Amino acid sequence: MRQRFPMIGLLVVFGLAACGGAAAPTPGVTFHAPSVEPTAAPTAEVTAAPSAPATPASTPEPTAAPGGPTASVDIFDNGYTLADLTIAKGTTVTWTDTGQRSHTVTSADGTFGSDGVLTSGKTYAHTFDSPGTFAYKCLIHSDMQGTVTVMP
Repeated sequence: MRQRFPMIGLLVVFGLAACGGAAAPTPGVTFHAPSVEPTAAPTAEVTAAPSAPATPASTPEPTAAPGGPTASVDIFDNGYTLADLTIAKGTTVTWTDTGQRSHTVTSADGTFGSDGVLTSGKTYAHTFDSPGTFAYKCLIHSDMQGTVTVMP
């Protein structure tokens, strides 16, 4: 009767192995799973269907002619980066409020300016078509001033 128990134990181990179960690990034996290389998904050539011509989006702010020169000024909480800017005639300057406070862009002579205040993330753009020097400021923060010098 003593010999039946070891045989039953072997049957259980082999039965578990055959069913995907695992026997207790054998000391000093390490099992490694085989590595599998990932494969690239098959690629397919995609042909775009002709689309309708794009319709221009309406914008309340002046924009440069396609391909025209541009310049950017960031408005931060206490000033303008590149407050004194020199550009060529026909350049569009875009001011962007990157701060937390509201600001304006207002020319001293009234020839250009943002409609109301610019809040964080908002922009104002103006195309300078005439040579000269144009002073501007923030109407909310009088110490924020700058100039745009337009070369012929």
